[in-house]
Amino acid sequence: MTDGIVQKTARVTAATIAAYTGLSRATVTHVLNGRGAEQRIRQDTQERVLEAARVLGYRPNASARALHTGRTGNVALIQSLKGAYLPERLLLGLTEALGENNMYLTLAEVPDAVLDDRAYLPKVLREHTADGLIINRIVGIPPSFTEAVTTLNTPVIFLNVNRPFDTVFPDDFNGGKLAAQYLVELGHKHILYVGSSASVEYHYSHVDRQEGYRAAMEEAGLPSTVFLLPPHPETDEQVLKDARVQIVRSYLEAAAPRPTAIVAYELAEAMAVLHAVNQMQIRLPQDLSLVMFHHQLDHRFCIPITTLCNGMHSVGREAVNLLLDKIGSPGTSFPSRVVPIQLLEGATSGPVPNLVR
Repeated sequence: MTDGIVQKTARVTAATIAAYTGLSRATVTHVLNGRGAEQRIRQDTQERVLEAARVLGYRPNASARALHTGRTGNVALIQSLKGAYLPERLLLGLTEALGENNMYLTLAEVPDAVLDDRAYLPKVLREHTADGLIINRIVGIPPSFTEAVTTLNTPVIFLNVNRPFDTVFPDDFNGGKLAAQYLVELGHKHILYVGSSASVEYHYSHVDRQEGYRAAMEEAGLPSTVFLLPPHPETDEQVLKDARVQIVRSYLEAAAPRPTAIVAYELAEAMAVLHAVNQMQIRLPQDLSLVMFHHQLDHRFCIPITTLCNGMHSVGREAVNLLLDKIGSPGTSFPSRVVPIQLLEGATSGPVPNLVR
């Protein structure tokens, strides 16, 4: 530094920062590698090193760090294309938590046929040089895949599947209970659960939300009724022929007594209900209350639907925390972490109509 002006070199190293600050290279290296507290380096000294690194434009050499520590700072997210589910809140939670730990994420979207090849996961570890894997494969997981994962030396966790170990998933059973309890507290006695049949395989949440709803209704001494729509359309042709709105309308027109509240499995079921009641000139929430499960309060349809939020942001952050625990303790299986469901009040729920109290 000359007369207060920083003279930047082509490449700033730990030695550069040591000369700039007057500290030892070992002290600077410990701080830059995140070991300042471990080495009992004073907080003001750590801050001095980090500020110098910022001023000088220091950028860590990932290859050198990997050789020195045996870690790359990278986590690979393996995204199955079957039942693909990667909402922005989930991705944000993952990247935020990794950034706070000076790590980054790479994403690989992979057909299930490729995932089931026993050579694939070791290959992705080599190509992505990852310290750990996060598997986002929510349906259709064969035992052979789980067995292959357990043989890896690299830490692996799963997202959004109900497993006892090494997984992070929302508490959908208690979410189903919360949905029904909320409507019961508003005075509703005729509460319908609307789900969908699965074209291939159910995700665990189809069962857990429904069973949570049934449990809450039973605890309240009220009858539970589950109505399943046909499977979601998957092609443009199926969308054009989708009759689910008419199916909901026909059900509501014939129901006696007609439900005063509906719990919808997800956004698709809620939309079928919303369009059907609009055709029938049923007002929300004056004549009918509607709640649904989703990853956020949705405003796209001009009326925010009261939502049981499945906490995808928290799922992402907790997945990183769990993976870091596994990286720190290789070979250890950790109990799965269950993220609570949160009720987000929208504009589609209210007290039971006076006419049916």
